Amino acid sequence: MVAEQVNRGGAAAPPRPSGIARAAGLLVSGLEVYCAILMVGMAVIVLTGVWYRYVPQRALSWYDEFAEFLLVWLTFYGSVLATQRDAHIGFETLTDALPPPLRRAVAVFAEIVVLLIQAALFYYGLLLAQAAAFDTAVSIRAVRLSWIYSAIPISGALMFLIGLWRLAGLLRPSRS
Repeated sequence: MVAEQVNRGGAAAPPRPSGIARAAGLLVSGLEVYCAILMVGMAVIVLTGVWYRYVPQRALSWYDEFAEFLLVWLTFYGSVLATQRDAHIGFETLTDALPPPLRRAVAVFAEIVVLLIQAALFYYGLLLAQAAAFDTAVSIRAVRLSWIYSAIPISGALMFLIGLWRLAGLLRPSRS
């Protein structure tokens, strides 16, 4: 009924984010928690492995391989968070020196190139995960390598979606 929400001070409240923006926010929050769990898990496993190696002098056969798997997951899922935050390496000094229309064209070109790389990451990551469907980890036979490699196409797809969202924002006419 009310066209505009008003806060207590009488000023218009900021617009509510769209359903897609809320879902993306929840996904990012979940991914942050997941990455934190991966970091803590990796630290616990490595410390446990070191303790077993030097205190009772009975090295665990699986801890280093499992820590490597967690590092792979942390790298790929962390790169999704870096993509969402626009925290990957860039050439801001160069692009900031360009006039606004050229800056926008360069940003669109760069985003398209990155989208192509993310699509390749998804496609070839999927092929790798499928190829490793029946391979298992050396020290933990119950762990299939396809499960480990699944981080590659999943992160590629998530970064691709983020890139599409950013490209749409770049192509949207500016309101100036």
